[in-house]
Amino acid sequence: MSPPTKKLMKLTLGERIAHGGHKVLRWMMDNVYVRQDPAGNIKMDKEKSTEKIDAAVATVMALDRVIRNQGSEGSVYDGRGILVF
Repeated sequence: MSPPTKKLMKLTLGERIAHGGHKVLRWMMDNVYVRQDPAGNIKMDKEKSTEKIDAAVATVMALDRVIRNQGSEGSVYDGRGILVF
C-alpha cells in the first residue's frame, strides 16, 4: 500500500484533497502513524496510531483502486448496471 499512501501524502501536503471539512475524517487522519521500512515503503500503522484510523485506511484503499484503474475502459457496471438476485 506504499504507492497510494505516498500519493495521499503528496496530495494532502499540496492541499489537493477536498473532503468538505469532514470532521471524522480529519480526526482519523490526525491519528495516523506512518511507518517506513528500510526499502522506503510506507504504510499506516494501526497499532502505533493514537486512535481510530479506519477512514484514513479506506481512503488509501480507494486511492489504490483509482491508481490501478487509470486508463481503463470503465466498470462492467457502467453498461449493464447492478444485478440483484
